[in-house]
Amino acid sequence: MISSSLIYAIIILTVMAFTAIGVIYSRGKFESLDDFVTARGTAGTKILSTTFLASFLGVFILFTPPEAGSIGGITTIIGYALGLASLYIAFMILSPKIRNYLPKGSTLNDFARKRYGKKMYLLVLLLSIFYMFVHLVAELTAISLVAYELAGIPLIFTALFVGVGTMIYIAYGGLRASMFTDMIQMVFVLVLLLVTTVGVVYYLGGIGNMITLSTENAPELFDFRNLGGIEFGLTLGIAVFVANLFHQGYWQRVYSGKNDRSIRKSLIFSIIIAVPVMLLTGFFGILSTGLGFGENPSVALFSLVYGIFPRGLIILVFILALVLVMSTVDTLLNGMVATFSANSRGILKDMETRSLLRFARALTLVIILPATLIAAQGYSVLYLFLVADLLCAGVVFPLFYGLFNKYVTENTALLASLLGIASGIPFFMADRLLVSFTLPIVISGAVTLMGTAYGKKQLAKNS
Repeated sequence: MISSSLIYAIIILTVMAFTAIGVIYSRGKFESLDDFVTARGTAGTKILSTTFLASFLGVFILFTPPEAGSIGGITTIIGYALGLASLYIAFMILSPKIRNYLPKGSTLNDFARKRYGKKMYLLVLLLSIFYMFVHLVAELTAISLVAYELAGIPLIFTALFVGVGTMIYIAYGGLRASMFTDMIQMVFVLVLLLVTTVGVVYYLGGIGNMITLSTENAPELFDFRNLGGIEFGLTLGIAVFVANLFHQGYWQRVYSGKNDRSIRKSLIFSIIIAVPVMLLTGFFGILSTGLGFGENPSVALFSLVYGIFPRGLIILVFILALVLVMSTVDTLLNGMVATFSANSRGILKDMETRSLLRFARALTLVIILPATLIAAQGYSVLYLFLVADLLCAGVVFPLFYGLFNKYVTENTALLASLLGIASGIPFFMADRLLVSFTLPIVISGAVTLMGTAYGKKQLAKNS
């Protein structure tokens, strides 16, 4: 086990360094709440590409694909990667329409309010907050588990220090600080992947040798006919697709783009980079289990690194992972603050801009404290994501179908969403994951289409 004092020092110094960078860069960069939460129309293709990648991938890429690979194997990882690619394509289709429909918006909730009304808006608001909060807890849980595996660091220390440090520069600099640090953190992503890949191949004696050893120990993980792996892959593909459409941090970045062309180019670039990266890290999870290192699937990649790398490389990988965590956490914090503050403008409409900014900053503290306490419990990272993803599956079709069909009413969308969510919960509790994610989409879609057809028919009768 690595010295705990060394890991404590790494956590403290890394967090303090990025907190300082975020605060210094954003000094004097904004004057209004809109600047704080959207940085509207300021980001070109370069910064959008790096911030989309850093936010979409982040520490997620180091934990959930390896965990999925260690459980379901190669077919699971392929399904998961296809879900991620579909998500980027969906943003390419939806982003221009949302921006055109609501040019002055800042979150997805703004679209729900304008297109449908207060009831649907409230559902989307609660759902997006819940999803981002669970995502935040999962990220803090992940890095806390790694620090515990390396040096027995208490989960609460890592979660609290990383959470509070990130909170400081996001509370001060808002989205601009998040996007700037994303650019730096994306460099760390590439270095991390390069170091890990080269190290794994070298210390395991080459690609052929490590695949041979893994196949001997866990042949089912390499079997393309593994029905369990295929089912799990489909489940994760659906989950990552539907849930991330409700991630307000991504919609903030959509509004920060200079134009639709910049957004489209950055998303295409993200597909080219993100999908191979996801396949690669998922493969590390398969190796970890196949070689007997993956006792805890939540940290499968780090169990592999810890089992074969020398001390210096283990520390380097941990530092890079820590930076990635901050990249994802700052996106989530800013997305949640944007959601709260943007939706408080109607309630606090008499409050001055400076007071609204103070209110937005105070919210980061309110958010981070309960998140760190839950993260200290050490739950499965993948399971935490799935809980939040399930609810999104029931709402995604009714919400976005309204962009393409003007006859979808609020009552139809709301009923379809609630029935969709309710239909998946019993199957999720019974551990029938694929059914629990597909049924809500089917039910909510069918109700939406039937309700829309009926409403259109009634409208034609009355006219």
